[in-house]
Amino acid sequence: MSVWGTGILNGMRISMRNLLRGPITVKYPHEKVELPERSRWAVEMVRDEDGAHKCTACMACERACPDYIIKIDVTTNEDRSKHIDRWGYQIGACMMCGLCVEACPFDAIRMGHDYELARMRPEELDVALLEATPAVGPKRKAAGPSAEASALETGTDPTAGARGAEGGRT
Repeated sequence: MSVWGTGILNGMRISMRNLLRGPITVKYPHEKVELPERSRWAVEMVRDEDGAHKCTACMACERACPDYIIKIDVTTNEDRSKHIDRWGYQIGACMMCGLCVEACPFDAIRMGHDYELARMRPEELDVALLEATPAVGPKRKAAGPSAEASALETGTDPTAGARGAEGGRT
């Protein structure tokens, strides 16, 4: 059995609580919303301490994109070094899934926090994040002269040490 007027009193209690809470809106152009760290928006390049990009032009992000909106134009030089002609990205077609960021083995791209992606003209939605820049090669340790090269200089057999460890058997 319900008591008459409990619904009205409950409704007035909720109204008073919301009345005393204060405003929850943001005056957008003048105030910005603080976004969580894990929010995903447009893709941006990651820079190292020197300000250089980390992209090696491995094309993993282009292959991982389900919308096919990342286009990387790369030329390979005679010395097998790569040169990025253009690293293009279409903001308007991106669904902000983050698969390109997960596919990048060198952490060269990340999902940015810029949520103001509206543009006045459609051609501004195609953004070039890198243009006319050499691709950074993967970090390799500087190797000294190989054992075979030093053996040729001294006139010794480079496999002699290995045979000596086995007891002279071949």
